[in-house]
Amino acid sequence: MSRDWSKYNGELVKRGEILIDSMSFGLKAKSERNRNTGRPPVYSDHLILMLLFIKFALKLPYGQTQGLAKKLFQNSGLKIPDFRTLHYRFKTMEINIKDFPDPEDLPDDFVIVLDSTGIKVTNRGEWLRKKHGKRARKGWIKLHVAFDLKRKKVVEIEVTDERVHDSQKAKKLVEGAKREAKDKGKKVSKVVADSGYDTHEFFRYLHDEGICAGVLVRKGAKVRGNPLRDEVVRAIRRGKRRWKERIEYGKRWLVENFFSVFKRWFGEYVVSLKFENMKKELVFKVGIMNMLMMAGVV
Repeated sequence: MSRDWSKYNGELVKRGEILIDSMSFGLKAKSERNRNTGRPPVYSDHLILMLLFIKFALKLPYGQTQGLAKKLFQNSGLKIPDFRTLHYRFKTMEINIKDFPDPEDLPDDFVIVLDSTGIKVTNRGEWLRKKHGKRARKGWIKLHVAFDLKRKKVVEIEVTDERVHDSQKAKKLVEGAKREAKDKGKKVSKVVADSGYDTHEFFRYLHDEGICAGVLVRKGAKVRGNPLRDEVVRAIRRGKRRWKERIEYGKRWLVENFFSVFKRWFGEYVVSLKFENMKKELVFKVGIMNMLMMAGVV
């Protein structure tokens, strides 16, 4: 099947527009010099965020990011930090998925899907594991997300090592989605997830919060005195396909598609070496992917 080149070229243009829009942070930022003589310039968080956005969106090393930014803003009078400063600010600044632009309002029917995917720590880590076997670390971490079905974007993330089970982060992901909903005067109406999230504790939590449970129970699950979970068990016994259609369980493919596009765009690994920086790197990458997905250009 031949590619629609007109559509493809339009998508490339849109990606560029999104990147330039991100630079509004930098254009508004002012580089101010500390009054103490000899002190280095102080760069605003807006400027640093803009440069980091460029770095991760274009998959550039810190040095190339500095060079590109200097050329872009050479006639603006804006002072650009060197790559060491940029790296230092990345390590020390706080960043959240909610810090990225989000022009759309929450839907009244706010449905989230919970899922996770593995991310390699480095290519070298994978090579070491293959070479040394069990003596080397596995070289991967887990990205857990709460995904908004209507807007097709991630609203909350958690990053852990491979030993943390999906269900252990379920409540925290929903709490993050609830905070966003509350800020906009909405509520989480339903949570959809696979059987990896089937725990009595999580079902009790959803019951107490008044959230509809679209969580698939494990095969052979029995009624155990947990009202919400028992309701799902009985519904699946009456007809699993009918339950899935009613819950819209099949729409989980949207978050799986998000992960697939994410890895095609950014690769299957992080380049940061420290765990805290790995988390920040993934926040940036997920935030960028949200913007591209919502614009319909990936």
